[in-house]
Amino acid sequence: MEKKKSVRRIVLTLLAVFLAAVAVAAIIFKLYALDYYKADVDSISSIKASVGEGVASFSDEDFTVFVPGSEPEAVVVFYPGGKVEFSAYSGLMYELADRGYLCVLPRMPENLAFLRIDAVDMMKERYPDRYEPLDKLDWFLAGHSLGGVAASQYLAGHLEEKEFAGLILCASYTTSDFSNSDLRLLSIYGSEDKVINMENYEANKVNWPADSLEYVIQGGIHSYFGNYGIQEGDGTPGITNDEQIKETADVIEKFIEKK
Repeated sequence: MEKKKSVRRIVLTLLAVFLAAVAVAAIIFKLYALDYYKADVDSISSIKASVGEGVASFSDEDFTVFVPGSEPEAVVVFYPGGKVEFSAYSGLMYELADRGYLCVLPRMPENLAFLRIDAVDMMKERYPDRYEPLDKLDWFLAGHSLGGVAASQYLAGHLEEKEFAGLILCASYTTSDFSNSDLRLLSIYGSEDKVINMENYEANKVNWPADSLEYVIQGGIHSYFGNYGIQEGDGTPGITNDEQIKETADVIEKFIEKK
């Protein structure tokens, strides 16, 4: 009997230690997640004003959708970068919508796309009547930094469905192998980007499809794909935030239209 009590005490002690460790880890993660880059509302408002009233947007608790003034030519779903407020990419979405694309910007839990890499599935399940008519269009999955890595991981698990025509990486790279797929891939980064790990970027080019495209924005930096200021450790920009966003939208437009 005494032996059973001793074993029980050990088990309870180990369980208490485990639960305490989980609680500490959860607190540390929450504190980590609370420190994130917030959207520059003024810069985004300026871009919104520049595209005019042709682009409309609507939101719910998980998504913001940007609708062009005419029938959309394609759909772009954009996964935000890690620890960046999702709305910080609204400026780029307004520019793309102004070029005729319906854009979807998901809000990620704790501002980390890896916690919801299937955001696009959740969107389609929630609004089937609204999005089913868009199935005849080409869909492109895009992402910035860690958001691009998360987007590529999602696509790697859904290649057989052929739901997406292409992957667009902004200051990002893919660790998933698409080298034998017919997926189209565009990679864009800034010449002054000091955040992206270029060794990993170059090493993972082996995962690109054969006809992938790469574009370097001269004077561009890591942070300027969104509107959230300059990320810690990033380079010195040679162009303005607005200029990089417009150039990014131009490059994406050429990529989508080239068939």
